[in-house]
Amino acid sequence: MKIPLKLSPQQLGALVHSFNAIGKIPVNTRDVRVARSILDKVIVKLKKKHIEIDWNQTLFSKKKKTTLTLEYYEAHYLEYFVTIVDNYPMSEYDRNVIRYIKNDLNQKLA
Repeated sequence: MKIPLKLSPQQLGALVHSFNAIGKIPVNTRDVRVARSILDKVIVKLKKKHIEIDWNQTLFSKKKKTTLTLEYYEAHYLEYFVTIVDNYPMSEYDRNVIRYIKNDLNQKLA
């Protein structure tokens, strides 16, 4: 089952920027190691899309949203990650983007 995630370039940038906090999450249990291994693939996919959008972005394409498709388990662990990252210090815009993604994924996974 595929889960679509529609984000603007700025929202995708905020999500990619939040991946810097993944090194702060302790990896000491089996569940966390499984989540981390799945998230590593999701992180590569999202960073690749972010770089692609940055290179192809023009003045008129800044407002366009990009649709990313994630597998069900990838969306589940991305929601798990953004729930944890929501507690880390960040700007208000980034926090709102993280909450938007968390709520969007929660509705689509339910």
